[in-house]
Amino acid sequence: ATAARIGPRLKAGFHDLATRHDLVGDVRGLGLMLGLELVTDRRSKQPAKAECARVLETCRQLGLLIGKGGLHGNVLRIKPPMCVTEADADFMLDALDEALRRL
Repeated sequence: ATAARIGPRLKAGFHDLATRHDLVGDVRGLGLMLGLELVTDRRSKQPAKAECARVLETCRQLGLLIGKGGLHGNVLRIKPPMCVTEADADFMLDALDEALRRL
């Protein structure tokens, strides 16, 4: 029930982030297993490895622990626990927005 309720909320929030931050090249996943691919150019899909590392570190400083992965290390991996709440999801979206804005 949590994945069905919070997953779409997060995914919609990630799509909203993509409209405001050119660095977000793709949003993917299902339920609570989500990913944001960061790219330096949306057309060429050039991986934004350094930027991904900086976003990850800024998120950590803001109190959000997420992972990274992907073939080029440019995908933010979001896998919150099943006890995640709407408030947790909103905090995650706000922290990611702030981290992307600071680049």
